[in-house]
Amino acid sequence: MVTITDIATALGITPSTVSRALAGNPRVKEDTRRAVEAKAREMGYEPNVVASNLRKGQSSIVGIVVPRIHREFFSNVIGGAENVLNQAGYNVLICQTLESAEAEVKALRTLKNYRVAGVLLSHAINSLSGNHVREILGTTPLVQFDRVFPDLPGAKIVGANCEGAFQATMHLISEGYRRIGTIAGYMSSQAYVERLAGYRLALESAGIPYDPSIV
Repeated sequence: MVTITDIATALGITPSTVSRALAGNPRVKEDTRRAVEAKAREMGYEPNVVASNLRKGQSSIVGIVVPRIHREFFSNVIGGAENVLNQAGYNVLICQTLESAEAEVKALRTLKNYRVAGVLLSHAINSLSGNHVREILGTTPLVQFDRVFPDLPGAKIVGANCEGAFQATMHLISEGYRRIGTIAGYMSSQAYVERLAGYRLALESAGIPYDPSIV
C-alpha cells in the first residue's frame, strides 16, 4: 500500500508537504501540488479516509441507520437521501439493525468512530428509549425519521400517522362498517402509538365503543 512517505521519498520532499499538497493547502506552490498529485496517481495512492477523519474530527460521510434495508420505504429513503447528499459532496454509510436495539447501539458507535458529519436514524422496533443515542452521538447532528423519540434533539421527519389512521377508519365507518379492527404494531414505536390514537379517535367520533379484543 502506497503511503504519503513513499510519495515524498520519490519526489525528494517532506511527507508534510505531500500531505498539504493532497489536501489542497494554498501554502503549497502550484507546481509542487501538481507534481505531488501526478506522482500519487502514478503510484496508485489512495488516501486513508478513516485516518483523515480522525485528524480532522469530522468527515464527508453521513451515516444512515434503518431497521431493514430491503423494505421499500427504507430503501426509498436511502436512495433519496444519498442522491441529495452526493450532490452536496457527501457520501453515505448505511447500517441496518434488523430490528435489534443492540445492533442499533453497535451501528451508532461505529458511525461515531468514523467521525461522521451526521446521522439519519429510524429506530429499531425494540429500542425503548433514546438514551443510548444521546450518550453515543453526543453533539453529532441527528435527524430521526419515521420511528422517532420526541425527547431527542435534532430534526424529526414523520408521516401523518394519526391523521392517516383516522381517515382510513372514518372511510370504513362511512361505508357502513361498525366492527372495525386494526393491527396496531409495537407500542414502543411512536408511529404505531399515533396510528392507534387516530383509529380510536375515529371510533369515538362515530360513537363506536373501543374493543381491545380486535386490536
